[in-house]
Amino acid sequence: MKHEKYNLLATQSTQHRKGSFSRYQLFFLFFLIFSNKFAEAQLFVEIPRSGTGMSQVQAVWIASGNKLHPVASGEISPNSSQIRTIFHQQKTKSSFVATQANLPDLSFGGMDVIDFNKDGLEDLAMTGIANGNHYQAGVYLRNSNGTFQKSQANLPALADGSVAFGDFDRDGDADVLICGKDQTGNLSTVILRNDQGKLAEVSSGLPGVRYGKACWADFNNDGLLDILLTGQTNSGLITNIYFQKNGNFVASKQYFLPLYHSDAVCADFNNDGLTDFMIAGQTKNGLPATRYYLNGKSAHFSEGSAAGIRQLMHASLDAGDFDGDGFIDVVITGESLERPYTIVLKNMNGKGFKDVIAGLPGVSSGVARWGDYDNDGDLDLYIAGVDVCFNLIGSVFRCTLDPIKDTEESPIETIPLELAAGPKYYFVFSSCYCDPEHTGKKSYHGFVSNIHQEKKDFDLNYEFNHLLITKYPGWNMADRGHRTSNAFTSVKDAEQGRKTVIASYIQDNYTIHYLNW
Repeated sequence: MKHEKYNLLATQSTQHRKGSFSRYQLFFLFFLIFSNKFAEAQLFVEIPRSGTGMSQVQAVWIASGNKLHPVASGEISPNSSQIRTIFHQQKTKSSFVATQANLPDLSFGGMDVIDFNKDGLEDLAMTGIANGNHYQAGVYLRNSNGTFQKSQANLPALADGSVAFGDFDRDGDADVLICGKDQTGNLSTVILRNDQGKLAEVSSGLPGVRYGKACWADFNNDGLLDILLTGQTNSGLITNIYFQKNGNFVASKQYFLPLYHSDAVCADFNNDGLTDFMIAGQTKNGLPATRYYLNGKSAHFSEGSAAGIRQLMHASLDAGDFDGDGFIDVVITGESLERPYTIVLKNMNGKGFKDVIAGLPGVSSGVARWGDYDNDGDLDLYIAGVDVCFNLIGSVFRCTLDPIKDTEESPIETIPLELAAGPKYYFVFSSCYCDPEHTGKKSYHGFVSNIHQEKKDFDLNYEFNHLLITKYPGWNMADRGHRTSNAFTSVKDAEQGRKTVIASYIQDNYTIHYLNW
């Protein structure tokens, strides 16, 4: 039996693919065996029924009644494009009630929160695609009864981008920065000045961006908000800073790694009073990449150490001091070449980041957002997306860490997650419902490599991908969800595992392709 599933590593974010779960049993066995070893050292604990499983999701925390409530929008069904926006109202620290709250149902969009009309209630900016492929956007004001109503402030209806509040003209009210594509396919990055609740577009000359992010940040400490852009433009990929000068925005001449299917977060990572930033996404060669850049004299940036940071694409990022040590940490979700991740990167006193092995479900097409929902002084998480089993998840994860304690000696910090490194044997496999040989008809195809030792991280995946796109040009429009097998201690065991995967493909009537090198 074939199951409809979400494409983890699609070249186009709107595509879905078919496949069989059975071929992943080797990975699941590995995951289940070792995940039990981390149970006693769980840093984050899931709160049951605290969210809604979604894909292509955006989420924020919204404050109301001295409590934080997660709001999430996205696709809620793995078998159709049914879209919902749900306000998860916190009743107690372990009880949430899902309501619609009169918000529009949107996906593939952006979301931000601020008290837009200064009435003491936090409001939402939302943009994206509604049911029926209708593009929609607006600022939604919170009512005293907990519902929302659309304001008279107009936003351009864009998808595959972001929306962010920020007072760029320093007049005390919230302006808007929004990017993405409109319903006709045109790309835009738009600044909207807030004039007494009415939004008017400002001429900026910024390149239009999709599959990325537009961020406000004061990078040169002149009191004016600058803009960081990352994503796909009409002329290629981009990551760049645009400094605000005399009402205009001037592009930095410094090189930053251009990415798309990307996200970015701005924060002072080394406590020197200057705003740094981290980006994660996909390179032009289809590889995952995570980078952070430290701000310096005259707003010249230097690349930070990549040690301990996993390279991810189709990413989401959020920054916050989750452990109360005075340094800003980062949570990142996204996809490597073998599976999705959700990773908490602890800031090591401004000298790099370290994966704390938080035991969180890895998600693709998802999001993770910091928020101290239980008011205990450490930051909790709301996580939603598609996990490695192709389940849609959405939950609050409570942080169990006492922020006063030193976490450096915690066993959470020292347990290695990936125990398969070293001179062991692997193979790589993948599948698609596609037409890789341009026959004019789609069908199910499975691709399997021969047995190899891994010399460095992901080198087998990179070679596998290179062979695919070289031998099968149609693969560029197909599912690129590569999976590396478990580590085997002998070639004989690895070959037996490979035969199991091939048998699974054959059982589901896949055409088998062997990619040997």
